[in-house]
Parts: sequence; structure tokens; C-alpha cells
Amino acid sequence: VVDATAAPIASIVPISSWVGFEISLIQAELDKILASDSDPDIKTTGFTVFLETIKYRYYCIYMLMLMPLLIASGRDFGPMLIAERRTKVYGRTDGGPGAALNAEGEVLKSNNTPSEDTPCKWWNMVFPIVMLVVYIFYLLAYTGDDGSGSQSFVDKMQNADAYSALLWGTMAAALTAVGFYLIQDKHMDRIIFFNVKGYISRAKRGFASLKNKFRRTPDQDENTEGEEEVHARVLMSYSEAMTSFLLGMEKIFGAIVVLTLAWASGAIMSAVGLDRFFGEILKSDALDYRMLPTLSFIIAMIIAFATGTSWGTMTIMFPLVLVPSYEASGGDANIFYGVTAGILAGAVAGDHASPISDTTILASMASECTLLNHVKTQAPYALLVALWSVLVGTIPSGRGAYSSGIAALMGFVAMLFHVVFTAEFAINKTGRYDIFTEIYLRFAREKDELLQLKEDVKIAYETGEPVEMALKKSITHEDTKDVSMSKTVVIDRIGVTETNRSATAHECVPINEDEDGVDLESSVKDEQAPLDDDNKIQ
Repeated sequence: VVDATAAPIASIVPISSWVGFEISLIQAELDKILASDSDPDIKTTGFTVFLETIKYRYYCIYMLMLMPLLIASGRDFGPMLIAERRTKVYGRTDGGPGAALNAEGEVLKSNNTPSEDTPCKWWNMVFPIVMLVVYIFYLLAYTGDDGSGSQSFVDKMQNADAYSALLWGTMAAALTAVGFYLIQDKHMDRIIFFNVKGYISRAKRGFASLKNKFRRTPDQDENTEGEEEVHARVLMSYSEAMTSFLLGMEKIFGAIVVLTLAWASGAIMSAVGLDRFFGEILKSDALDYRMLPTLSFIIAMIIAFATGTSWGTMTIMFPLVLVPSYEASGGDANIFYGVTAGILAGAVAGDHASPISDTTILASMASECTLLNHVKTQAPYALLVALWSVLVGTIPSGRGAYSSGIAALMGFVAMLFHVVFTAEFAINKTGRYDIFTEIYLRFAREKDELLQLKEDVKIAYETGEPVEMALKKSITHEDTKDVSMSKTVVIDRIGVTETNRSATAHECVPINEDEDGVDLESSVKDEQAPLDDDNKIQ
């Protein structure tokens, strides 16, 4: 969900850093077109062209339709359905086999999470985002104002310096967020705004600490430390804010390096004449120019998948394709916007399915799961939506069969069809998988685990609780033989191994036997009871 929604939203909402980058690339190619055609039938500013392309970005639009439908229906398909079933059927809370582990085999934790004593409040996320939107739109209007006083808001947006507005708006929002956190104090799981008494108290303690540097006794040290524990503290100090800022920059540093290399690749390709080579191909009589939106989408997707960078793909594709496509179509605005949108949407689609993508790596790090497991669950979404983007989006739209609005409606129908008829509930009566996984089971060799999971889904459906708990309760009602069998089933189905023993072993306790048989009262113990060396689960 994180990866499938983040990039499509960031690429089409006109207040993100993506947009500033995309607008700069579009504007560079528009300048070339305007040099040869002073009165084109298309918009002449990068920002307005960007706005025109939003309705043609079928991959992003369809993906943003599919995700809410899956979430609202409770259905899923492919590897994501299997992962969700493992969580719900077995009550896993440790991340399961897809959790990212460190060198010691422990689950990775982010270094940029709030401290345990910090109350998590919704307004601390919403307020900075609202201010970001306000700052960016204000700066867009400010940079687009020509001083005549007769401009409308739309005119100002069309003439705005989007790159500068996004740059300064983002920095202003970051500084505003820091200031907003500084006026909040935390104490006993509460947030206190403008804690004047706390400010005075901190000033007094600071002054006392400074004075004690010159003459400090052990008693004074102990009192100061004791007082510090009971006083309210600022929600996020200036030093903590700067540390968080640097940790965030560290995560995207690799993406910046890849982007810089992509810029260099794009410049090299233009210098050796690859753009002219593409131009000759696109203007060939053998190629129907109405297929250019579809070709640009597919080529951009392939390049993004191979290189692992959507921004790099845009940097490479725009100089090679945009101007030749405009010339090949005779200045057709529908084709020009479709090609531009095809490059932008194809870059996102290939980036989604690529295991070496910077955004894929960042999404797996943010979700604290392994990269390959993230790619395995993400790829089916990307391939499915990309297929329908071509079939009911770029092909009919490019050929003028129907408008982009009808294409969006057709995409919604296609996504709804998949959710209703090909996806399945995580917990259902028959344990049936989605149609794609069922086909896989017919031909797969190693399918015992999936078949066992299918049977356990039925138990979870009937009992209304995780399988482990249902089987564990049955121990107290069965005889000696049945108890032993139940214990074995629990161990086998949960799959206790060295990597996940901590999540399940403490819930499975040894069975004490005596000469008369099994002591049922001692067979179910407290979950935190330690295991004897002779009775450890192997």
C-alpha cells in the first residue's frame, strides 16, 4: 500500500518535489518546440502542460482506484493475500518471514522513530502538511505575479516559477514544523501547548545547572536529576529535530546519487545524437503516430525497471522522445500530452516493479520488511494495472476512440472487476485463494505450506480467532494422545524456526508426564514461562 500509492500521488499532485522536477524537464523540451514553432496548439509553460497530462496518466489513476477498492472490500490477491493470511490466521505480530532482520537476526527498527515517552498526536502530522500546501500555493502565486494587478489566480499559476516555489515552500514548511514542535511540551502522556510554567522552570534549572558547574555537590546533582524526571519536556528539541532531518537525508542520499548519474546519462545520449535517431524512427511512415502514447509508456516502463529510477527515466526519455513525437504527430495536442503522460506514468510503473529502484528500497525500509518480499508482493499490482492502462487507457485514447474521462471510467470498471471476481477475502469459509494463486497451486511442486495454510484458514473462519489460540484451547479438553497430537499440530503449523522462535515458542509449553499419564493442569501455563533445556521446541 505504501509503495503503490506514494509514487502515483507524488507524481500527479502539483505540490510535490516530483512536480518541480517534471516541470523543469517539460519546460526544457517546450523551449525547443517554441524555437521552431512560435504558435503551437499546445500549452507553452511546463506547469500548464503538467496539469494537462494528469488526466492521461492512466497507470497512476488506476492504481489509486485499485488500492481503496482492495482495502474497502477486505480482499487481496497473489503473494500479498498469502502474507495477509499468515498474519491473520496465525496471529503474527513480529512481521513474519518478510520482516527485515539485522546481522544478529533481530527485527530492524527505524532510527528516526519518536521516543517511547512521546505521545503520537494526529495534528503533529497534519499541521506541517497543511502549511506545506499553503506555502507552495502562496509562492506559486507570488512568483507568477507580473505586477500588473489584472492577473487571475490561474494566470499566476501558469506563469509561476514552480521549482523555486517548491524549494522554498518545502524549507519553510520544515522550519514551521520545528517551531510547532518547540511550543509543545510532553508530560505523563499529555501534550501541553505554551507551557509558560515549564519555560520558567527550565530556565531556573538551566541557571542552577550553570551555577553548579563551578560549585556542585553530590546532593545537588541527585536533586537536579530527580527534578528533571518529573518536569515536562519539550516535544522535540532543536538538536533532536536536526538529527531527524539528517537521518531523513541519509535515507534519500542514494536516490540523489542515482539521479545525478541519470542526468549525466541523459546529457550524454543527447550529445551523441540518440535523440535524432529516435526522431527518425518516430517520424517514419511505418509507425502510426497514434500509438506513440502507448510506446512511450512501455519504453519508459522498461527503462525504469532496468535502471531502477523513475527520475532517471524521465531525464533520459524527455530529450529523446518529446520533440520528435510533437513533430511526428504534426503538433497534435492530444498526442503530445499523451506522450508526456506516458513517459511520466511509465517511469512510475517500471519503478514500482523494479527490485533495484530507489523508491522500492525506501518503501521496504520504511515498512521494515525485506526488499525481495516487498518486490514479490508489489509486482503483481504493478503488472496488473500496467496491462489495463494500455488496453483501456493509452491505446483507445491515443487513437481517439474516446476521451480521457471515459478511459478513467473504463479503468475503474476493470479494477472493480478484479476486486470482485479475481481477489479473495483473507479469511473465508473454503480457504480458497484468488484465481491466480489457485492456478499456481495446480502446477507448483513445493506447495505443502500453501495447502496447509488453506486448511488453517477454514479453522480460523470457524473459530473466529487465530489457529494457534483455537488449537491451544482444545488441549484442556482432550485426552493424552489428543493433547500430544494438538501440540505437534501447533508446532508444525506455526513453523517454529530459529528466526521466529521468539514470536511463538513462548506460547507453546512442554507437557509434563508422570507414571499415570499427562497432567493436564500443567500442560497449559503462563505464556511467559521459560522452557526447560530438555523440553525446548526443536
